[in-house]
Amino acid sequence: MRPETDYYYLPGGGVWFHEKIEDCLVREVKEETGLEVKAERLLWVRDFVEGFPDLHGIEIFFLATITGGKFKPVHDTEPLEFSFMKVEKLESIRFYPSSFITNLKKLRDNRDWQETSVYTRSAP
Repeated sequence: MRPETDYYYLPGGGVWFHEKIEDCLVREVKEETGLEVKAERLLWVRDFVEGFPDLHGIEIFFLATITGGKFKPVHDTEPLEFSFMKVEKLESIRFYPSSFITNLKKLRDNRDWQETSVYTRSAP
């Protein structure tokens, strides 16, 4: 986490032309963490127009399982803090988008999701 930003978010990035969403998830997590994952299922989709002029963002959240690789977080410009944390910890830190925590708790409370750690990274 960088002191001037002081919030966490999930790994992610842009989808390549003709790339399946699940393949994008696998690629982005591998690029940013060194971990290999398998997309288990779609959790929810969030779209937004905020923070950037002329940009409509779409965030697609998946439940994923780590299948291999070695955890070695990578960032192109400078070191950032990367961590795995329990859902309860997310409530005590600044996390973007905040709706992620609410949705994750709903899944857990509906017993549609088992307790696990969430991978986060601090804002660039």
